[in-house]
Amino acid sequence: MRRFLLLLLAVVGLPMIWGLAVALLQGFAADVAGGPLLSSGRLWFLGGAVAMTVLYAWKGRALMVVYVFAHEMTHALAGLLFLSRIHRVSVRETGGFVELSKSNLVIVLAPYCVPLYLLVAVGARALTAWLWPGALPEGPWLGLFGALTLFHVLYTLSALLSVAQPDVREYGWLFSYWLILCVNLFFASVALTFAGRVGAYAQGRRMVSETLRAYEAVGRAFQAVLPERTSAPVRP
Repeated sequence: MRRFLLLLLAVVGLPMIWGLAVALLQGFAADVAGGPLLSSGRLWFLGGAVAMTVLYAWKGRALMVVYVFAHEMTHALAGLLFLSRIHRVSVRETGGFVELSKSNLVIVLAPYCVPLYLLVAVGARALTAWLWPGALPEGPWLGLFGALTLFHVLYTLSALLSVAQPDVREYGWLFSYWLILCVNLFFASVALTFAGRVGAYAQGRRMVSETLRAYEAVGRAFQAVLPERTSAPVRP
């Protein structure tokens, strides 16, 4: 019964993916319109992303244990948030696992939605800016953010596409992929408000309005497909 309800929720929620994706593209377009396309910050971020892509293509397997560590630590940290006890943690290049006293949807799917290393880097940047204002230039930080963003994207896709993940099977592949994609699109819009010139309120309005438009489009499509009701003639 639970699997059926989650499947139904994913089917009903599919237009949300379109709405969040369109809102992200609109936010990026608004950010680009506010200044030069190839600004210094964007070049640093893009450079870090390209460097990570090249490193992944060259030595992707060698960094797998780094991803597995982040994956299992995210399981563990999510478990701690729900007061779960950690019994055992195993991290190897070929895979890993965490034994917890309890589990739920957030704990199981958190590693695919939360870029742990990127969050640590953002926290380190905020801490250094608070303790030593102006000590470190912005460019290298943005390059690091670009590299860690691509690290999360590339290794998450690799984990989802190359191995039949028990995390995904537990809640059904359609619901799991739907939730993972929605959460990552949401966080991408949030990151855009921090890294660019897009306001959080404006981007939030875009996400809500574009999601509503997506559902309206689905409603209009159903109305066009369903046969029109014809009333029977009234006899005198």
